[in-house]
Amino acid sequence: MIPLNIDSKTLYLLEDLRKDFTISFEVKNINYCEVFIKNKTAIVYYNPKIVDTEAITHELLHIWFNRFNCNLGNCIFLSTRSNVKLSGILTKFLCDHIANCCEHYKMYPKYIEMGYQPSKFMMNSLAPKASLQDLKEINLSFLWRYNSSAINMFIGCLISILADHVHNDYTKHHLILERKNRRLYKIITDFWQRWLDFDVNNIESTFNWRSELTDDLINELGIWSKSKRLIN
Repeated sequence: MIPLNIDSKTLYLLEDLRKDFTISFEVKNINYCEVFIKNKTAIVYYNPKIVDTEAITHELLHIWFNRFNCNLGNCIFLSTRSNVKLSGILTKFLCDHIANCCEHYKMYPKYIEMGYQPSKFMMNSLAPKASLQDLKEINLSFLWRYNSSAINMFIGCLISILADHVHNDYTKHHLILERKNRRLYKIITDFWQRWLDFDVNNIESTFNWRSELTDDLINELGIWSKSKRLIN
């Protein structure tokens, strides 16, 4: 059953998406909305006691993004399983986080075009996406040994602040991360810049997203980590 309190703009988006996807809604005891997508089938889970139209729109926009067949998270994850070092850094959770942030950044303009407010785009929408204290506590290396979990945290936090859809001041955050490891910082920010340049609405005429996005990221991280001794 379609949630009762969604507005006409979201209903219009839903009907448009149903030209390409089978979309259903299921009630779930959660304090947020989420979507599960497999092939051309999608299930939106929601709590009818707290759901609002913006939350449903957010999940529908994830389905909208799926139209472009640009599955960054799975591509990065599956491409690094045979590399012992990268598989320890690029966990499934981190790969999903990268994909989610990338999708959010491309979804947001369409969300705003629909007339919704930035504060409702997601939970804690206006809050900073990483704290200075958390970044200061990231300890990448000790006695020439690098910690895979710390590298994972570094990448996840940097992606979070790069993807923030509101204008929080991250000047100090960037300085902290860049000072911790300039090369790793550059690898991730270069990847993000390539993502900014990527036009999902005109995917055929931009570039091969696998080679220009995921392959470059994986290759650069592979070169960076090759000479390093990693521990969990």
